[in-house]
Amino acid sequence: MLDKIARLGLSSVGCPASNGHGPMFTDLSSRDESFDRFLSTFNRLVPHARIDLDGSRSAFRWRGQFAATSGFSWWDVESEIDWTCRLSHRKERLGLVLPSSGTVSGRVRDRTVAIDHNYALALSVPEVSSIAYAGRGRHAHVTLEFEVATVRKVLSGIFEGGSLRSMELNPRLDLAGPAGRMLTALAEAVGAGMRDEALRSEKSMALLGEAILRLVFLNFPHGFSDRQRRQQDATPRRIREAIDFMRANMHQALTLSEVAEAAGISVRSLQYGFHRFRSVTPLAYLRQIRLEAVQAELSSPLNALSVHDVALKWGFAHMGHFASRYRDCFGEAPSETARLARAAKGARS
Repeated sequence: MLDKIARLGLSSVGCPASNGHGPMFTDLSSRDESFDRFLSTFNRLVPHARIDLDGSRSAFRWRGQFAATSGFSWWDVESEIDWTCRLSHRKERLGLVLPSSGTVSGRVRDRTVAIDHNYALALSVPEVSSIAYAGRGRHAHVTLEFEVATVRKVLSGIFEGGSLRSMELNPRLDLAGPAGRMLTALAEAVGAGMRDEALRSEKSMALLGEAILRLVFLNFPHGFSDRQRRQQDATPRRIREAIDFMRANMHQALTLSEVAEAAGISVRSLQYGFHRFRSVTPLAYLRQIRLEAVQAELSSPLNALSVHDVALKWGFAHMGHFASRYRDCFGEAPSETARLARAAKGARS
């Protein structure tokens, strides 16, 4: 049974703010500090949690390095007694736990997920109730916990309207593959930056934190993976829809995002689909159909506009580039096309 004497209740104290010179950093050890100091520091970083020790606090031997920076907190803890962290709120924080020895298990969606040093544990706070740290003798782990605003910022940049609750992130992250090795390297970089005062930069740590979140959301399994895969499925029908939208709006200042949205695929899928099915980039295709529209209008006997005005009408603002591309496409200058049309009109009148 877990020893209840080490319970830590909710606190109104949040993560400490930066002092303006970089992230907060604290280095503690049971050789020099009391267990109450450990609890106090831990609670500053994780105010929504409490700790249960599997044994007496007097026998608890530990070493801990704790830090907080813009967007997330970090700690590297080594101990000799098993302990459990119980979470008590539903905000969309995300925790990443990387054990270096021993095991870590999380109670996620009413099931237990256990890992060793070959994996990381991704814990979406709305779905996890507890995290247990154990090992035969000494065990150690690094944990990063990301703030609500940081998680939402990165998520919304990848999946519009996405949330940790709706994405159902797979809690077990395999560290053996390229993405796993990169995750390990980024976590080590955060640790190096937190420990070394010369490297302890608020901005660099914030950027590293966001890079870790993007890596996890883009490269590890979750409930949005099927949607992401479908968005990457650029079929000929999707490309035809993109082309129809281009042709209907080519006089407008179109962006790739607008074209991709009209076709129901991502920008990356749009680019891939045009390369696969049209052997050209989307922008090159759009430029080509605009050139064809210019050529058709300049060739019409009914045209009363100047070459400059026709080019502007179909989205060409730089006359030098336009004339060069027109000549490459049709083998003559746009002014020559217009002259021949006027000559044909005069011959018929």
